[in-house]
Amino acid sequence: MGDVGTLLFAKPKKAVAARHVVPLQNHLTTMFEQEVKSFLTSHNIPFEDGTKSKTALDFFLPRRKIYFDVKEKAQPFSMKNWHEASTAQETFFIMDDLAARKLLLHAPLSFCLIKDSSISPTMYYIYSITDLLCIPKKRVKRPIEKTVKAFKGKWLLDLRDAAAFDELPDAINYILSYEKKFSLIFSEHIDCWGKYPSEVIKTSGRTRTAGYWTKDSQAHSS
Repeated sequence: MGDVGTLLFAKPKKAVAARHVVPLQNHLTTMFEQEVKSFLTSHNIPFEDGTKSKTALDFFLPRRKIYFDVKEKAQPFSMKNWHEASTAQETFFIMDDLAARKLLLHAPLSFCLIKDSSISPTMYYIYSITDLLCIPKKRVKRPIEKTVKAFKGKWLLDLRDAAAFDELPDAINYILSYEKKFSLIFSEHIDCWGKYPSEVIKTSGRTRTAGYWTKDSQAHSS
């Protein structure tokens, strides 16, 4: 295959809403972490391993200044416990509020890479920190009973809003190529960023005409 950095830019595939659900399995998130480590190692992509840290993101690619966390949906969620969710179980994912904030610390080249092994065939999904800023999301507080009652912040997400891939190499290549979008994301594109299936963006406000641009120009020059 060669160095994944030389692969052609992989076009994200649309996630399929209805897929065969695999019976409950005892997959461990660390299995996915090892899959990623093996891939990076075999393709000579240097990385720093943060998977044992409670504060660092799982992976850092120093040559590209890229950070990413890896998550696995190892089995279907029990939707009766998450009645606030606005999507079907097949495309439902839960992310910690703190995990999203950790990604923000390393923006804009920070990502959440998700493996959905609860379905067959397995799918891979990526949310960039830009996606996590822009996508529709619902935040909830999950109660925790310890010596005192506490809450853990959760994001209820729709995987249809993530970039979707059939294979891990394509997902990693997407991350490696993402910086090519920066000019468009952070300078050129003035409309709402992203086309997210779970979102309907409405038109609002008075239409701006040439007269407004002239007025604005005069105001800034005075």
